[in-house]
This record gives sequence, C-alpha cells and structure tokens, in this order.
Amino acid sequence: MRKNRHFTMGGRMLLLAAAFGVLVGSYYLGNQYQRNKVVSESIAMLHTPEKAIAPFSLERADETGLSNADLKGHWSLFYFGDSYCTDLCPAALGNIVRLYNRLAINPEVQQSLKFIFVSLDPLRDTPERLRSYVTGFHPGFIGVSGSEDEVHALAKEFSIYFKQQAPDQEGNYRIDHSVTLSLVNPQGKIAAYFIDLTNPEHLATDILTIIES
Repeated sequence: MRKNRHFTMGGRMLLLAAAFGVLVGSYYLGNQYQRNKVVSESIAMLHTPEKAIAPFSLERADETGLSNADLKGHWSLFYFGDSYCTDLCPAALGNIVRLYNRLAINPEVQQSLKFIFVSLDPLRDTPERLRSYVTGFHPGFIGVSGSEDEVHALAKEFSIYFKQQAPDQEGNYRIDHSVTLSLVNPQGKIAAYFIDLTNPEHLATDILTIIES
C-alpha cells in the first residue's frame, strides 16, 4: 500500500531553505577546494594545505573575547549564522548537537572540541543574546560577535557566502548565508569544511578520522 506524505507550508519552506544553503555552499567552496577521500564516501572537503586564519578579535558575553590565540591547542568547529534565522540555523544547530553527542565514542575528542557560532548579524546579535541562543542548544557552545568589519572579514577567511536582504516595512530583515561547518586544527588553521550537515553520524565519523589521523 502506498502511503501519502503531507508537508505543511512551513515544512516545504524549510526543505527549500536547506537545499538553498547546501547549493550555495557547494558553489562557493567547490571551485576552491578539492574533495578528498578521508574515509569511504567522505563528506569532508579538506583544506590542503591547511589555511592560516588572519588575525581577528571577537566578543562573547563573558567578556573574555575570542582571538586566534584561543584556537591553539585543541580542535574547533565554526558555524556562521544569526540568531534571527528561522530555518537554516535551527536545523543546522540541531544536527550539530547530534554530531556532538555522537562524538561521545571518543570522550577525549568530545571534551576538548570547541563549537563556535559566529553571528553574521552583529547589529542585532549582541554577545549576551548569542550566549542565550547557542546555550539553548548546548551549554558548552560559544557564541561570538563583533563589529561588522570584523565579522565579515572573518567570514571571508572561512569562505562563507552571506547577503543581507532588504528590510521589510517593520525593519525586519533576513541574512542569506551558506550552511558550512568548518574544522580548525590545534594550530589554529582551517583543516576541513562540511557543507552537508544532514547526517550527523557521518559527520562525526569524518571528523574523528581527521582528528585521529
């Protein structure tokens, strides 16, 4: 017997938005980096050689800040988005939480890995708002913001596509952006990108393979 599937308008919009994010990420990164086979059917795009990140300094709610020095000595995952995003970011963060939980198969990696959410909307995303937003998904996640110039410069370092749309009559606007998870090594260099976040188990396998190799 064939089962009919019914999708709400919100569900259709979420699927279309996710597809848009993946396509944009593929286009923006695909011409620059060659996919490498980390494991069978790997979804990682290794940055070979690993890319140094230009000096940056961002803010977080506890006033400790975040700079290149804070990336040394451990692995980090970077995601760029904004707390006003209604579809792409909640879906991506939900998958990243599942990824993080999956990494429990290697407790040392899970405990040392830092997840950093960088806001592409520094005008509205204060460090305090970001802390509340990201810790709502996981208490160990870090949210950072800064000036427009600082944030946008760092986004370009990570090859993140983003574009602010025109505001509506009430002044509300959205930011279109690529859905990309970036892995930074203990030397503070970009080691790999992931533009498909829909399979947290596969992501965890690739990330562990890279870290353990």
